[in-house]
Amino acid sequence: MSTAEKIVFLDQNGRDAFSHGRYEDALYYLGMAADRARLAGTPLQEADIRNTIGLVFRDLGNPAQAEIHFKLALSLIEKKAGDDAPLYSVVTANLRDLRQAAGM
Repeated sequence: MSTAEKIVFLDQNGRDAFSHGRYEDALYYLGMAADRARLAGTPLQEADIRNTIGLVFRDLGNPAQAEIHFKLALSLIEKKAGDDAPLYSVVTANLRDLRQAAGM
């Protein structure tokens, strides 16, 4: 299995665990996927994964950790694709919603 295939496999497993409420499993798989994406030099892929990690932390009731991952995702997107990239607006909306819900 290639590095790219491993990243996709881990990401898919993490998203599946998240959708089934298995948050610890989701964080494990997504964390592994994000680390491999970073090492592989695929910042937009890492940003997408970091966004999902932010959503997991949001659902766990940990807005501080969610914010960290959303901000990291935005930084990665800005550096690689700029703030007009479609993923940038998705992550920005997630961060805005998080802040509104948490009264930040």
